[in-house]
Amino acid sequence: MAHEKRFVAWKRHHRRKKSSKAKVKLYEEGKLAHEKLPALAKEFLRRKRRFLLRSA
Repeated sequence: MAHEKRFVAWKRHHRRKKSSKAKVKLYEEGKLAHEKLPALAKEFLRRKRRFLLRSA
């Protein structure tokens, strides 16, 4: 039972991450406004910018 519940939770989170990453890509191409991004996509952008600033 635990394995099935874990799998369902993973699938739900995976769908959410996948759609957020797709929206980040649209934002970077200029096809989507920053205000239209979901919270998770904004978090991905913050992480990406922080990583790029640290490595530069």
